[in-house]
Order: sequence, then C-alpha cells, then structure tokens
Amino acid sequence: MGGLRTVTVLEHEVIPIIDGDQAPGMVADADPWLSESEAQALLRLNDLRRGFCQRLSGGIKLAQHCGIVRLPTCVVEVLPKVGMADARTPDELERSRGALLAMLHSARQVAITKIGSVPQQAVHAPLLDIFIEAFLHCARDQARHGLLSRYVTHADDLPVIKGRFQAHGHVRCNLARPHLLHCEYDEFTADNAYNRAVRATLEACRTWVSRASTQRMWFETHARYASISALRMSAADVARLPRDRTTHRYGPLLTWCEWLLAMASPALSAGASQAPGLLFDMNKLFEAHAARLEEASAGIDRIVHTQGPPLHLATHDQADAFLLKPDITVWHVGLDGAAADIDRVVDAKWKRLDPHASDFGVDEADVYQLLAYAARYGCTSLELAYPQPVGTDDFTQPPVFKLQAAGPLGTVAITIKLVPLWSAAASGSAREAAHFTDAKAA
Repeated sequence: MGGLRTVTVLEHEVIPIIDGDQAPGMVADADPWLSESEAQALLRLNDLRRGFCQRLSGGIKLAQHCGIVRLPTCVVEVLPKVGMADARTPDELERSRGALLAMLHSARQVAITKIGSVPQQAVHAPLLDIFIEAFLHCARDQARHGLLSRYVTHADDLPVIKGRFQAHGHVRCNLARPHLLHCEYDEFTADNAYNRAVRATLEACRTWVSRASTQRMWFETHARYASISALRMSAADVARLPRDRTTHRYGPLLTWCEWLLAMASPALSAGASQAPGLLFDMNKLFEAHAARLEEASAGIDRIVHTQGPPLHLATHDQADAFLLKPDITVWHVGLDGAAADIDRVVDAKWKRLDPHASDFGVDEADVYQLLAYAARYGCTSLELAYPQPVGTDDFTQPPVFKLQAAGPLGTVAITIKLVPLWSAAASGSAREAAHFTDAKAA
C-alpha cells in the first residue's frame, strides 16, 4: 500500500510493541510488530469499535473485528482464528484469510466470486490485494454491460440556444460577447456521479496494487473509465448517492467504492477517531453466515427468520421488559404459506469450544439465554452454533444437552452445532479454480 509494510495477525494474538530504533533489527520482516505511535492509533479505534483491541504488558491484543486497518506507517491485516492450536500453525494465515472471504461472500457482504470451493483452501494473497481485485472485477463487469448513464445538467455559453436560455446568466457572462447565449441543458451521459465514484476509487487504490496481475487488471479497468471525469470523492459522498431500481446493478460496486475510499481517508492519520471501512464484526458476520446456511438447508416447509421476531420476556407495571431477539428462528410453514409454529431457535456464537471439557466449553450464560428463548417462544429444540475449526472434520461429536423443564415445555434439548466456515454454500458461484491461491502468481 504505497510502500507501507503489512502487519498480518490472527485474532487474540499479541502484537509486540518495539521502539523505533529496534525495528531494523527484527529477526524477519514477516514478524508482526508495532511502534508506540501505531499502537496508540489502534487503541483510539476502541472509541467506535468497542473491544477491537486492548493494551497488554506484551503488546496489543486484537479481538472481535477482522479486516484491514490503515495506519500512517503500516497496514494491519487482522484475520479470524480458525485453528484449535493456541500457537499459529504454518499455513493458518492462508486458511484464515480464505475462511474470512468465504464468510463475507456467504453473508452477502461483498461479492467475491473468485475463491475456490475446496474446503480449507489456502489463500496466499494479502487481504487488501484480494479486495482491490474483487473491486476491479466488479467495475470491469459493469463496464462490459454498459456504464450507467444519467441526465446531468450543464451550463455553457453557446452560439445557438440549447435547452433553456438563462437571461440572468447571459447578462452576467455575455455583455461583451453578444454572439453567445448562456444556456442550461441536460445531457444523457455516463460522466455522472456514479461512474465518477468508480473513477475516484480507481485513482485512490492505484498505489496500493503490488502484484503484476492486479496491475494489469487495474490498467484494463482504468481504460474503460478513462472518459469519466477524475474528481476527488470520499466514502461519505458515495454513501449519499441516491439508490433506486435503476442503480440496483451498481449496488455491489458502490459498496466497494465506499469501503476502499474509506481506506484512503486521512482521518486516522490526522488523529481523528473515525474507524476504517474494512473492519468486520465477527459476531455479526458469523451470525449472517450461519443464517445463510440455514436458509440454504431449509426445505420448502420451513421459513427462516433472523433477529426475531422480537418479543419481551417479562412485564412490569404493564410495561414490557427484557427484549428478546434470537439470532435465527426456524418456523413451520402453515397452509397460508406464512410461519405457523416454531421449529427451533439457533443462537450463533463466534467463540472457541473445548472438546476436552465435560460441557464442551459452552458458556453458561449462553445456555441461560437459550432457556429464556425456550420459555418465551415455547420452543423445546434449541441450537448453539459455533464455528467449526479448520482441520477438524473428524471432530468429536458435539453433545446434546437435555433439560427437564417444569410446566408444559417438558424436555428441552440444546444441541451444540458446528458450522463450517468454508462450504459449498459459502462459496456460492465460486466453482472455478482458486484465483488467489498461488503465492507465486504473476
């Protein structure tokens, strides 16, 4: 990224903090480290990304969020912890990167169609390169289908009337030029705000490209947008662009523009507390990934709801109290095609299990939460969904906890479910050979 070094770490790893004079003496360039100023910049992100990192005696520990953080002097790449071992395994970075991309694609956060469908596929390219290449693919595909055109208002001094004659503008501009007329007219053109956002993003990420194959793709994509005005735009400018059915096909492309332009924002280096746009809350991402897999596996006689339906657990003085919003609920389909009665409640947890513990490492608070769902929703089949660690296809069969509840509920079953981070459903249309797997590509 413009000569900045890349610091790649896993969740819950501690990044050592060293003095600037000691940096050249590191054992290997691949060893992650941060300077004191870089550590302070990361800690400031906690203002908007609560729980993102914490200061320990050995350095900075990152948790909960994964993605990319751009600092003035380096780019921090945070990847999810997908292995069971506490220490990093030789190929865990590549597998973690692949798992994150697969979850992003599965959760429909971004359209990344060039990742392999093979489970545990290693992805060697840096995360930023993959994001830029995905943006270039999206921009190039839209150009092939035809750039989005819009009516854009122009004002100019012309020898003949075109559009609307502006008398006030004519008096102001053409008193000494009687042969010209000040006109205002609309022109149907591709040089509009939507394509200018793409052009601005292309210009912003030009210096970030490191691989030769991505550079070639950048030049090819840039040539298709060469007729578009090169104007500076921010992520906020792109977010304010109107969206309707006529711009629907530009939706994923504009999302990429927002994220990459947020990376180009100098706010962080200037001391502001604005969070970068390429960080993903792993709790929410895993929840969306698990919901997507539930929807894919549900038959025609099941309906999957996310984040609800919300109900209150109790009342106090005729006021509702303790709002409940289950991550995922699965319902039987009634005769009218609507949800009739509940089948099960699924609660997604981005946590690590301990197969050697008698309770499989399940947090008691998570069980209590499910029991509240069982009481309020009248459901006896509950599931706790956890990420399946990579390389554990022969994992010990997770337990099913059974509780004898008083009253009409009877026996309540809590099933521990392992959700694959990389599956056929997660990779969607990505049935091609892995596009980012060759570390020596180009």
